[in-house]
Amino acid sequence: MDHSAINGALPPFLKLALPEIIYAVPGIECNIYFENVLDTAVYRNYACEVRCDRGTQGEHRWFWTPEKSDAGAAFDLELSIFNDYGKILSGKCKVIVAAEPEDPARRFTLSLLADSGVGCRYPDHMLHVMKECGFINYTPVGSHSGQGKMAAPGEAMHDGYGGFSWKSFLNRWCYSAEELPEVQNEAEAEQMRALGIVDTPKSNAYRLRSPLLKLEEGKVVPDLPGWLQKINGGIAPDYIVIQLGGNDIFMPRPEELDDKVAQVMENARNLLAEVRKVAPHAVIGVTTCPLGCGQDGFGENYNCLQSRYQYRRNAQCYNRMIVELIRSLGDERITIVPLHQAIDPVDSYVTIETQAHARSSRQVIRFNNGLHPNREGGCQLGDAIAGWLICQEGKRV
Repeated sequence: MDHSAINGALPPFLKLALPEIIYAVPGIECNIYFENVLDTAVYRNYACEVRCDRGTQGEHRWFWTPEKSDAGAAFDLELSIFNDYGKILSGKCKVIVAAEPEDPARRFTLSLLADSGVGCRYPDHMLHVMKECGFINYTPVGSHSGQGKMAAPGEAMHDGYGGFSWKSFLNRWCYSAEELPEVQNEAEAEQMRALGIVDTPKSNAYRLRSPLLKLEEGKVVPDLPGWLQKINGGIAPDYIVIQLGGNDIFMPRPEELDDKVAQVMENARNLLAEVRKVAPHAVIGVTTCPLGCGQDGFGENYNCLQSRYQYRRNAQCYNRMIVELIRSLGDERITIVPLHQAIDPVDSYVTIETQAHARSSRQVIRFNNGLHPNREGGCQLGDAIAGWLICQEGKRV
């Protein structure tokens, strides 16, 4: 990504967060939502202008749906930011359209390690998109398809767990209290208590233990070969996508942010290293972190615990650092999957109709979920990941 201040007029904290590459597929709309790629406290203070041979610049986004004739194309997009004094910042990214794959009917597998972002069902949408695009043997693999269940027709297996972070996949191991009556003896029950019992219904127990771990001689240790055996007959997936970050950086205040993000990057490095050991040839995609919706959604979920402003600042910092981490690894088969720019920050999040205030008879529409997209938002996230995946398959030509 190339970005530069113009005439020294750049405000001290204003940054662009354009992905280096936007992945596109014929027949599927791709988006850059301006509010999501400008790291600022007040987006409406600035004007955006796109220069690009393709697509349309709207009020809040650039969007484009490639045609079949665009397959394999690549071109530049420049986004410039203006205030009342003129242009103050500009950045460029590359838009790449997937080439026609050599064998769309080949079987290939994808594993997803994720957090509660999967609740909007983007893995299922990805499955639908891949089949529609001719990848009839695309096979998502994982431990469950949601709520700990096996996949029904049209559902995708994955390893998405609410509340998980980069560290969780290598250290989370606890039990639901409802599991105690099923253990073999009191000694085993005592061990479970020592490891940590959570007062959670058994139906949610799948969220309490990382599928990448096992209990061995009373100790919790990594068991990625065992995980691969469970999800794919012991064979490493062709692709592994990791969609994490929101839980890692949710809470830090400004004075804590740098130290916290540094810790998160170390946790990310550790998990990537463990995954690479058992999947030496897999293409690994690490997503950027979506930024959530308006303050009403954050207020509904978190009261005054966290604000939209601070979370967006945290997430933008995380996104910059995860890009740098992946670049520093020097592994050409680990790449960034850009998500943050792809999702509508207004119409792709959950809303409710509610009373304007206690004395009002008027009903208004407000956000009521700060971080979790609605079904349409899930489709946008699924489109973005599918775009990356289909572009990777196109490279095989």
